[in-house]
Amino acid sequence: MKKLSWVGILLVAACIFVSGCSSTNSSGGSDDVVHLKLWGAVPEESGPAQVVENWNKENPKIQVEYKRYVNDEAGNTKLETSLLAGGEVDLFINYRADKLAKRIEAGMVEPLDAYIKKSNFNVEENFGDKAIIPFDNKTYYIPAIILNDFVTINKSHLEEKGLPIPDSWTWKEYQSYAEKLAVKTGDNKRWGSFVGVMEPKIYEWMDKAVKTELGANAFYKDGKSNVDNPVFKQYLDTMIEMEQKQKVQPPYAEAKSSKMQGTDMFLREKTSMNWSGTASLRNIKDVKSYPHDFVTAFAPPPTMNEDSKFKGGGTSYLDFTTINKRSKNKEAAYKFLEWYVTEGNEPMITGGRVPAWKKADKEKIKKMILGEHPEKLFDVDSFNKVVLNDDIDIVVDNKFDRLAQIQKIVEDEGERALIGEQSSSNAIKNMKEQIDAELQ
Repeated sequence: MKKLSWVGILLVAACIFVSGCSSTNSSGGSDDVVHLKLWGAVPEESGPAQVVENWNKENPKIQVEYKRYVNDEAGNTKLETSLLAGGEVDLFINYRADKLAKRIEAGMVEPLDAYIKKSNFNVEENFGDKAIIPFDNKTYYIPAIILNDFVTINKSHLEEKGLPIPDSWTWKEYQSYAEKLAVKTGDNKRWGSFVGVMEPKIYEWMDKAVKTELGANAFYKDGKSNVDNPVFKQYLDTMIEMEQKQKVQPPYAEAKSSKMQGTDMFLREKTSMNWSGTASLRNIKDVKSYPHDFVTAFAPPPTMNEDSKFKGGGTSYLDFTTINKRSKNKEAAYKFLEWYVTEGNEPMITGGRVPAWKKADKEKIKKMILGEHPEKLFDVDSFNKVVLNDDIDIVVDNKFDRLAQIQKIVEDEGERALIGEQSSSNAIKNMKEQIDAELQ
């Protein structure tokens, strides 16, 4: 993994010191109360406020304050600047593995091994054998949630067309469903498919799709790009066919220019199926913001082939919880961290964040996510099979070389193929050449 330059961030941090902005004294005062600052991207009202209240009530000598940062480039830069400044951040939650890896390389993250050993905490027993990717044989984080991949389907539309809820399917079968579910004319026109929770993205969903066949680090092979593997072109061709030939999915240019969002399209019955995931769960039960009365069914993500090994697609761990290397209260921070990633993050469940903790009560999770009368909005049987499936293969990447550049290349060349400026073959050829050049 190539080393990164953090000169810009260091300069900003230096400016903070020069300007006379002193860091907060996190050791408290004469009352011997330790004050910790936890940074995360989830709005306070969506769980973090209750998490902090629960902890502070039971731990008067270790008090936690939550500070929200926006999970975009500007927000992540602000977090990293504060990490270097000292005194501003004790714990922080990471929402992308590549961002976490860069922060570890830059010396921003405290290794947890000594604290885990002292606490006699068995990470594998509590989170499984794939939950942690060591960096230099050290543990730097513990994940708080599992980010599930799944397809939401309007059950009324399935019944209307006499289609069963899929237990497993390939992209060819998904295309067939999209064709049958789409209504292409009339006042009740609707699409059969929409890929993505928010606005259209190419790299993110291509990566998830090919993972069903290739597993972790799908874009890399022997120090070069792996995009010449046939499944990359297969996925791109599938999107082109659904948009340009079958006309069962919004054309990319139209979806992008009008800022279509998958969850919104699905809950307004503008599409019968939406390949989404965990982030959509809170919206399904929010009938005030998204008025609807149909039942949502759940299916696993489509696989590239019938014998594809990794059925969960992009299902993986997230909310990587870490301690700032510059924190003055690391022992206290670890106590909170261990509590948070186990029993402590329960208030986050109602927002659709499924705990990674293996000892979490599945029935309680289900009730908290689905609400008091789940059958009104959710097909509970398919929810149990897909969202709460302990047998799903979890895929965890550990290579992120030039990832930002790779993402841009895939977006640019993929878009040109989706809008008809070039063939899928040329798009893949251009991706291969450009990514290989980046990885040299």
